[in-house]
Amino acid sequence: MNDIIEFLLKNEADTPQVIFFMFFSCGIAIFHTVILGGLFNLKFKPWLFFVLNPLSLLIASVIDKRLVLPLLLLHFISVFLLGIIGAIYSGIRSVNKEKKEIAKIKRKYNAKETPLWKKIAGILLMILFFISFFFIGIHAFLLLFLIVPVLSSFFPSNKSRFLKYQKVLPTAAIRSVAMGLAEIEGTLEMIKPVVSPIKSKECIGFRYRIEKISSDKDGRDSFSTIFDEITCNPFYMVDETGKIEVNPDKMEFVYVPEDEQYRGSGKRYTQFILQPNDKMLLIGKASLKENNQPVFEYEDIKKVFAIAPVDKVKYYNTYKPLLNSFILFTCFFAFIASLILISPIRIENDTLIIDPPKFIANIDANTVIEQDHVNEDIKEANAIEAGQATENRVAPEDNAKPNQDNF
Repeated sequence: MNDIIEFLLKNEADTPQVIFFMFFSCGIAIFHTVILGGLFNLKFKPWLFFVLNPLSLLIASVIDKRLVLPLLLLHFISVFLLGIIGAIYSGIRSVNKEKKEIAKIKRKYNAKETPLWKKIAGILLMILFFISFFFIGIHAFLLLFLIVPVLSSFFPSNKSRFLKYQKVLPTAAIRSVAMGLAEIEGTLEMIKPVVSPIKSKECIGFRYRIEKISSDKDGRDSFSTIFDEITCNPFYMVDETGKIEVNPDKMEFVYVPEDEQYRGSGKRYTQFILQPNDKMLLIGKASLKENNQPVFEYEDIKKVFAIAPVDKVKYYNTYKPLLNSFILFTCFFAFIASLILISPIRIENDTLIIDPPKFIANIDANTVIEQDHVNEDIKEANAIEAGQATENRVAPEDNAKPNQDNF
């Protein structure tokens, strides 16, 4: 490092070189302008660095011409330093901006915050996955075939519980519905309307979802949900026997059809609404209010309370068994294919031999090769020793024959 500094300080730039370096610094000024204006979002005159960079070199040449080359190198290095720092700063700023937008949306629609235990659980699962990936490499993805189904079975969602219970629960008439977990079917009747966020439609309730749009190099879009909330007022469920009031707190929409959708500002906005006279299936708990009036609400023991269109539920019950069979076959096939891909396969004497997979973590390839050579040397030494032992056993027998003949 000292040799480089000494080399730079020993070389004096003559007048033509100074002029050339000044023009070259204008090219560096382009990067300074883009980085500070784009990544750091600073406000300044576009011509600022096209003046400062050449001017600094001119002043350095007046003071000491040996300072010109080090100063030009400093300009060049500053582009990379500012680019790295600017990328980090821009990323942090975009994350904070997105968090503020999400917080603003949640305040507007009185959305509930994600529980702390869910955030911690998500972080722990990511850490465990990366740890397993570090130790067993790409084989960690095989664990997903086992962990995901296990977690989904231990922690089912409101939707999965709804789809499970709708297969086994009988549909009860509203007038004679028993207290407790129940399934009812009927049309919706509005009590007090709510106004939807898109096109301000009056409805019984709506689900509003905002997704961030990301595009890959091929122009394909992917979506990540940043806001998803249900707003609903109490309403009546009506069938031919009567009607019952529904308390929509903690109610989930299942297969409710999309009503409106649009894109803007890098986001996709979608709304799903419940309208009067919609024919729906509802699973929850039938209970009594303080005035002994029946009400349908969240079932806090089974933790299920969801509403879905009747035709969508019938369609699900028809095609879900086929889908389950397809998923089971696909997972089994993928698991077997993965085992085959990671298992050592060799052919000896026209025979295909599949050895059990060996999981090796953090071992250098050279170390593995050296270990193989050591194993071969040991086998060869054992073979030599075995050969010498055989010769020693044969030698006395050969010597005994002449003695017998002489005798």
